[in-house]
Amino acid sequence: MILRATILNALVVIIGSVLGNFLSKVFEKHPRLRDIPTSVMKAISVVVIVIGIDGALDSEKPIVLLISLVIGTVIGSIIDIDGLFEKLGKSVERRFVKNKVNPKHPELTEGRAQKSFSKAFVSTALTCCVGALAITGALESGLSGGANQELLYTKCVLDFVTAVVFSSAFGLGAAAASVVIFLYQGIIELCASGLSVFLAGSITEISAVGSVIVCALGLNMLGVTKIKIANMLPAVFLPILLCLFM
Repeated sequence: MILRATILNALVVIIGSVLGNFLSKVFEKHPRLRDIPTSVMKAISVVVIVIGIDGALDSEKPIVLLISLVIGTVIGSIIDIDGLFEKLGKSVERRFVKNKVNPKHPELTEGRAQKSFSKAFVSTALTCCVGALAITGALESGLSGGANQELLYTKCVLDFVTAVVFSSAFGLGAAAASVVIFLYQGIIELCASGLSVFLAGSITEISAVGSVIVCALGLNMLGVTKIKIANMLPAVFLPILLCLFM
């Protein structure tokens, strides 16, 4: 059944976020454990970079990879997708999160909460949505009519760990990313199912572009760069057009 793995993916992110939020309270009570979320995130960051590099090397048309990233980033910057992600995270927080305000400095309390929720939401959504597994897995599932979902099941395991880590570090904002994951992967699956003839020749390049973005995300997670990753997202879909002419 198409979307089966995507629905499971969204659910494991919610479960992982709840578990991570619980673990964060355990970490706070034991000083020796407080650095665990940060250490695990750094380890995951290194793995994310390696996965990104490995996927990018699969590109068979480097010129398509380059043009897609350049034009896609320009489009994303004009739209300011990164800013929209931040605004969405803060909007969700204002709607669902009740802050405990410090009566002496309410503005400081609210600011810290918004930053934490927004960072958890954006980081989890980007990490789980941008990459070879999200894109290739959803495409393969769509192209096969839901018969081939192994990649998405693998992604479920990785996203569970990611949700636990981000939730333990930043809060339950990670759970809100499940909605983005479901919509993002679900749309790709449904589109792939209906446009299989046109997408067959561009899957490798789509995956390669996503892998480059994953690598950039890993560098951001390590604090090496401050790239606006979300602004690069339009590049993922450009190979669909470019591969028709190159």
